[in-house]
Amino acid sequence: MAGWLRALKVAVLVAATALLWIPPVRQLVELPTSVEMSTDDEIALRSFHPFSMHAWVRPVDPPGAVTVTADAGDFDVTDRIFGFIPWRTRVHVEPAERVIVGGQAVGIRLLSEGPMVIGYRRATQGISLAEAHHIEVGDVILSVDGVPVHTAKDLQAALRDKRAPFRLLVARGDKLREIEIRDVHGVPELGVYVRDKAVGVGTLTFYDPATGRFAALGHLVTDADTGQPIQGHGSVYPAAILGIQAGKAGQPGEKKGVFRGVNREVGEIDENTPYGVFGRMDAAFATRTSPLPGPIPVALPGQVHPGPAVLYTVLHGEKIEAFQVVIEHTARQMSPSTKSMIIRVVDPRLLQAAGGIVQGMSGSPIVQDGRLVGAVTHVFVSDPVRGYGVYAYWMLHPHQHELTFAPTAAERAQAA
Repeated sequence: MAGWLRALKVAVLVAATALLWIPPVRQLVELPTSVEMSTDDEIALRSFHPFSMHAWVRPVDPPGAVTVTADAGDFDVTDRIFGFIPWRTRVHVEPAERVIVGGQAVGIRLLSEGPMVIGYRRATQGISLAEAHHIEVGDVILSVDGVPVHTAKDLQAALRDKRAPFRLLVARGDKLREIEIRDVHGVPELGVYVRDKAVGVGTLTFYDPATGRFAALGHLVTDADTGQPIQGHGSVYPAAILGIQAGKAGQPGEKKGVFRGVNREVGEIDENTPYGVFGRMDAAFATRTSPLPGPIPVALPGQVHPGPAVLYTVLHGEKIEAFQVVIEHTARQMSPSTKSMIIRVVDPRLLQAAGGIVQGMSGSPIVQDGRLVGAVTHVFVSDPVRGYGVYAYWMLHPHQHELTFAPTAAERAQAA
């Protein structure tokens, strides 16, 4: 009896596999239930029967398919498979958006809203007043007795002739706390180490000519010691790459770069988000130095697919070069999320020079099928040939609430 059941299961499996090779069945399996497109796109959908839809369509070659174009919005394409099985394809249409592709090395100087506490020290009182009054590492000091402080020098000046008691306004994450410093004899010393800015070299992802805004890095800028996000404003400068420390398993590589003059500001940063830094930029700098002759479309998340792509970045000086990569995996994300795709470097030149993805490459744009699809964000510590990228659409719309997809599992990675 068991032998007959086993034979029956094998026969059913063989029959099901054989059915998949029958053209009508294969067409049925391949029919999409949902499609994303922009107002610039045309999509071809196979038809078993004349379509009925609320959008303009026209026949294409071969027969049995139609090309769909539509204005922004959502609509259904309905069909009857084999003439009697109802089928519906949901079509979501976004307004077409075009940007100037980046790839330039840029210097980032991001100023905190106030001095950030990065450690404690014992002051003349023999203790750290800040630690004793529960000021934590990562807290940002915003004011002293109502007087704003933006830098470490501002804080020193505000405390120079101060006598207790006095009040500090402190930001901890998105919450504000007022802390009273009391029971102090003489001129108080808070007993803290603070930092008021972050400086580094990264990569410009794109410039949007419609808004005059830019996006760079593709990930959040955090303090090197505390790991806390730096909330504030800053500037962008041209930069040059002087050398590359190649990466290897367990040890990410690094670009070594310098600013091309602190008096040559080309952009102003007004947002630091999980999807990169954003702000306004000099249009002439963005267009003159772009590796491509003009704006290209931004891909919707659903249009990004596994396969070959091109990464633009600088390895030497200020020259942007194109390198071959492969998108190995794309995440189905319904709303803005990082780690949208996994990429693998296959270009021999980039592998020889850098060993793959290195720190300082964050923000390097990725182009596929003539569209900007994303930016490099992280390198895999265990495998520098591979890393994460974020969809360019999320960088263009970091506050978008919902589109069409859901997140994927994470892998250990480090900011590139």
